[in-house]
Amino acid sequence: MSKFITGKELEKQISDIIWYAEKTLMIVSPYIKLDDHFKKLFNNHINNPSLHIIIIFGKNEGAVSRSLSKSDFDFFKKFLNVSVIHVPELHAKYYGNEKKGVITSINLYDYSFRNNIEFGVYSDVTIIDNFTTSSDQNAWTKCHEIANVNEAVFIKRPVYQKNRFSSLFGTNYVKSDTLHDVTEKFYHHVSKRNKEEVVRRINDFPEIVELGIQSNKMPEREEMPKKIELPKKVTENSAPKGFCIRTGVEIPFNPRRPLSEDAFKVWAIYGNADFSESFCHKTGKRSNGKTSFNRPVLFR
Repeated sequence: MSKFITGKELEKQISDIIWYAEKTLMIVSPYIKLDDHFKKLFNNHINNPSLHIIIIFGKNEGAVSRSLSKSDFDFFKKFLNVSVIHVPELHAKYYGNEKKGVITSINLYDYSFRNNIEFGVYSDVTIIDNFTTSSDQNAWTKCHEIANVNEAVFIKRPVYQKNRFSSLFGTNYVKSDTLHDVTEKFYHHVSKRNKEEVVRRINDFPEIVELGIQSNKMPEREEMPKKIELPKKVTENSAPKGFCIRTGVEIPFNPRRPLSEDAFKVWAIYGNADFSESFCHKTGKRSNGKTSFNRPVLFR
């Protein structure tokens, strides 16, 4: 269901999207300035490693603090599972979680909510809607594509440890590790940045980190690149590949749509979102019943 919204209703829906997010919270806003109200909404998730917060901001490549202040950037860095992406050409605004989304004109900027006339289109996402084409589904997919091909400024991931009963109870959260952080360079040394530096992107990093797992491969000396690796343009084929959690066939990666069309038709007869499935949506590995529509990605 889609609905045109403005004024207080627009603010309410965006607030609900932030407050009630469970798996993924997508914030796409060229300009971000947080007041106490928005900080309280985000702080609802301060101790939740299961929620991946994705912040995509843009503009002002030579003076990033005009788009997102250093203090607000540091506020997001304290969360347990967060990715911050910079997109210089960004002008679009979108707010979404696994259940609802808003395509809108409004930045996540306190002044805009208090003073501007802003519009938006709000959409609820039901299980059935996940397998139909909608404006919100297209927006959600496009935002993931944009995140995948642009520069990651900060990546923090939860660290899990298998317990002795992992086959029954899964893994235990231990801590969160910062895997990538170029904040200082990004904010204070833009004019002096190494032009030969390789840009890191969100797909260069795992969704979770398993405690004690290290690579046994001998490291090799890396060659210095001759020039900076520029982000690729977003295309229809730039979405990452995933796998059907029931059949294992290759499909686009989208935790909202982890089943192939044929598998979904069978699944929809009962619609049990917690029914045990056979494959991991991200890797295609057998999950031995540990994945489901609600939990499509295998936590090893």
